[in-house]
Amino acid sequence: MKNPARNGVIAGVLLVLSLSLAACQTSPAVPYVPPPPGLPVQRGIPLKPIVSDIERLLHDVGLRGGQKVRVAVIRYTTPSGSSRTFGRYLAQKIGEGLSADAGILLIDPGQVYEALHDMGIEQGLLDTKRLLEVGQKVGADVLVIGTYTDLGQTIDIQSRLVTLPEAQQLGLFSRKIPKTGEVLNLIKVGP
Repeated sequence: MKNPARNGVIAGVLLVLSLSLAACQTSPAVPYVPPPPGLPVQRGIPLKPIVSDIERLLHDVGLRGGQKVRVAVIRYTTPSGSSRTFGRYLAQKIGEGLSADAGILLIDPGQVYEALHDMGIEQGLLDTKRLLEVGQKVGADVLVIGTYTDLGQTIDIQSRLVTLPEAQQLGLFSRKIPKTGEVLNLIKVGP
């Protein structure tokens, strides 16, 4: 005893479900294209030029004055404000590079995270006013704030330095790094 009405309902439900699943498929805005065979493949993530830019800026502005400059590095975000694993990795590695400089006192990233958490800043856009409050809470002289943008074959990393409590921007600069396998893995890892 076949029920044609029931079969029609089941077919309709299956059709709606399959269309829904097809609509959910997404693709990256800019697909990754691996380098052509035969070209040298760069390993690792070259962040030394970014660290050098930050150090040079701190020296040029004369913040040192014989005392260590207290620097807090805030997690890097995408332009839309999302802070993924790659943004946290950037902040950690840039902080590690800065901590090697005897004139810089890097504020513990755990303190920075705790201050962000206490202020309810987990994800989303990091507005400068709230970040200045975080910097003052952890006792920073300078904040390093940044974003990263996927440009297809490269990632553009924008960094800016802001003094506390004056909120003066010391500098803004951008560096491009190749989108290596390591970078791609960190970008694809969840929040």
